[in-house]
Amino acid sequence: MKSIFVLSQYLILIVLICEFVGIAAGENVKKSVDDSRDDNGESDDSKDESMDIPVENETNNLTCTRRQNSLMHEIRSAKAKEFPFMAAVMSHQNEYLCSGSVVSNGLILTTAQCTQQPISYVLLDTINDKKDEAVTLHITKSEKFPTYTGGESLKDVGLIYTEKHNSSVASKIRLSNFTSSRNLVDLVGVGFGLNADVGQTKELQYIGMEHRSPYDPSDIMRAYFDCIETKVMTCYKDTGGPIIFNNELVGIVIKGQDDCTKEMSSSYAISKRMADILPTYTFKAWLDERIKKNEDQEPTALATYPSQPAQRHKVKMTVYSRVDGITPHFSILIITTIYMFVCFA
Repeated sequence: MKSIFVLSQYLILIVLICEFVGIAAGENVKKSVDDSRDDNGESDDSKDESMDIPVENETNNLTCTRRQNSLMHEIRSAKAKEFPFMAAVMSHQNEYLCSGSVVSNGLILTTAQCTQQPISYVLLDTINDKKDEAVTLHITKSEKFPTYTGGESLKDVGLIYTEKHNSSVASKIRLSNFTSSRNLVDLVGVGFGLNADVGQTKELQYIGMEHRSPYDPSDIMRAYFDCIETKVMTCYKDTGGPIIFNNELVGIVIKGQDDCTKEMSSSYAISKRMADILPTYTFKAWLDERIKKNEDQEPTALATYPSQPAQRHKVKMTVYSRVDGITPHFSILIITTIYMFVCFA
């Protein structure tokens, strides 16, 4: 008991010392602040100069033309079945050539230039250009837009016909009914290997871009990427893929951007041109006719994006055993035994 009493006295002494030190420190801080105010109060110009620092940052931000509600975003990797209408067009040597979009069962929309390459088959239900887990469909024929003459021809659009498939393989994407590009600002581009180096696996990727020429009289839309803080390699090394607005197809990429930018800032604008896009309204009548003819011959309808492909139905077998019947009774016996032990122990 004596030792406890002595210990309590020591504790009281320590608390008193701490309180005294805290009060003394507070007085010193107060005096230091007052002295500082007296020194700085002689000149108001010093206050004004200290307020000039944030202005420089605001000026830097004004150099960017990005809208506050812009949906632009850096290149991202797509998840499985995130874009169930995407197709990878492959060559006889299993080399990736371009991307395309399922617009009907057995009908892939892409560029005319792609159809003139040594195309052999397409991959569906995949997030890369490997055949491992993808659905492989052989190409039966291809067709390019009637007025396409090659080179710099504007109507660089074509169709690839493949084997038919069931509705669980892919969805199709709906064609937009828009007739002008004026109201299209935020665009999503989807493709394989947008920023991949030569020899790398081409992963399915997508990027949010901005259409900055809404009043351009030509039929070509131009998408830009700007004012995003990112260290993701930014370029667009793919053609034939879809441009999406409000979950609908508004165009296809006819020219990408091979020059990659390693790093971008949200403060300084560089107006990076990413893709040239052929709007769907320039070829929609021709495409609608092909789709109608194809679907008249093919009864298997596909779900429309953003809906997922039809699910494969699996029969679930339920096996009932004697153990299943005994288990409930055994549990009751254990609970009863524990209860009796507690009550009569």
